[in-house]
Amino acid sequence: MRELKSEILGTLKAGMENVASPEAETDRILLHVLSQSRPDLDSFGKLYLSDPVPTPSERELAISLARSRARGIPLQHLFGYQTFMDRDYRVNGSTLIPRPETEILVASCEEWIQQRKQTTGPRFAELGLGTGVISCELLVRFPGASGVATEISSEAIRLAESNLSRWCGPRWIERLRILPVTPDQGFNPFEPLGPFELLVSNPPYVSRDDEIDAGVLLHEPGSALFPWNNDPGFFYTDFILRAKKLMAPGGAAFFEIPHERADLLEAEFQKSGAKRVSLIPDLTGRPRVLRAEF
Repeated sequence: MRELKSEILGTLKAGMENVASPEAETDRILLHVLSQSRPDLDSFGKLYLSDPVPTPSERELAISLARSRARGIPLQHLFGYQTFMDRDYRVNGSTLIPRPETEILVASCEEWIQQRKQTTGPRFAELGLGTGVISCELLVRFPGASGVATEISSEAIRLAESNLSRWCGPRWIERLRILPVTPDQGFNPFEPLGPFELLVSNPPYVSRDDEIDAGVLLHEPGSALFPWNNDPGFFYTDFILRAKKLMAPGGAAFFEIPHERADLLEAEFQKSGAKRVSLIPDLTGRPRVLRAEF
């Protein structure tokens, strides 16, 4: 295995412009490949303590993955999944790859729901279903929850449906309604279906004038990054205009936000009729989630 690890590492280092951490990604490739036929190898520690001998096919697959990664293809797309909140979700190029920052968003919603100490619900809305990780986590963690989600990509909807079926079972369709929408639609599709106790979204909030990692631009959908009119505040402003119709008394809205615009967004939401607006930091201490309580 040491010889294979050395070859993978050398391949990744040759693509350093695309691979930020060759050593860490070498470990991830080895664990992914070697654990396929050895389910007991479920951690890096077990992998290296057991020091398995790779088969020729495992070696070939590992080198192939390393070469693809060196060309810039995300590991998540090569593996076909991303771990989010301790669950493996299927991913592909039709959606953004779920990120750790979005776990903060889900955890913030979970904490708020638990504080309410209600035996049922909540009824929620999610703008931008994507891979389905947010809605899926809410349905799994709160059996009484139900919701409505919008999504502009038919491919993303199919991906989300497969993730929902995997983690929520076939009856998820009785609890979550998915609305196909167009890129220029904000929160208006939710208005006839409201009000909601919980609203959650990681909307497109990047401007084309912002600096974006080249790998993200190449391999993740621009429609999930950039608002249709290139206004990074579009979806936040649209919510504020519709908040009174969307939110039930005592409800709360949670948004993932760009930390660079956190203070501006906090001030704008304070004018929305919310009783309380607060910012929640990510693991680096930067404001990442905005909570507005109504």
